[in-house]
Amino acid sequence: MCGRISFSFNRADLLATYAWLRDAPDDEARYNIAPTDPVVAVGPQSADLVRWGINGRKGGLFNIRSETAIARPYYHRLLLGQRILVPANHFYEWRTISGRRLPVAIARADGKLLNLAGLLGTWEGTRAATILTTVPNGDIVPLHNRMPVVLDDDDAATWVLEDLSLEQIADFFKPCPDGWLRLLPASPLVNDVRNQGPELLDPQALPPNFQLDLMPPR
Repeated sequence: MCGRISFSFNRADLLATYAWLRDAPDDEARYNIAPTDPVVAVGPQSADLVRWGINGRKGGLFNIRSETAIARPYYHRLLLGQRILVPANHFYEWRTISGRRLPVAIARADGKLLNLAGLLGTWEGTRAATILTTVPNGDIVPLHNRMPVVLDDDDAATWVLEDLSLEQIADFFKPCPDGWLRLLPASPLVNDVRNQGPELLDPQALPPNFQLDLMPPR
């Protein structure tokens, strides 16, 4: 599952990270992006803001299981010709402790942008994106039974730029290695999608003992 992400990068960051881009948007930082919101979709030439959630059900498909995408011919056109990346600084997951939903912000351990594998489709005639999911790695298992397909930088470039068969595409649908991600406590303010701003990641905004109680054993 990947139902909430954040990004605080700018146009220059996108152009530096994805060297093949000819253009990219300069969107403001957003720390609590939810389905139906605009997300950045990195394609083979440009990065664009598109709706998060493609045709497929009420509200849109914001995630698609990679196993489903490979198995159903309906998605093969997108897999073969509409592969994109959705860059993010973090994606969020939750733990429930004493009946309280506590968010965790999940980032790359090296501090670089997360490359979330996605597909470009449409929503009611406008461009839209969905994020592919896979089984969790060891870091995510305590939080959820799914995680986004997170690609390293080399695989990210191949995903977007190369002509690939369905068999080759299926090889990308595995969890990233254990230890490749860093889990950070996030403020319970994340639970309300109306809340935005860097305070959502500020440890000083957390309740007492939140960090110790929240983090899963490593």
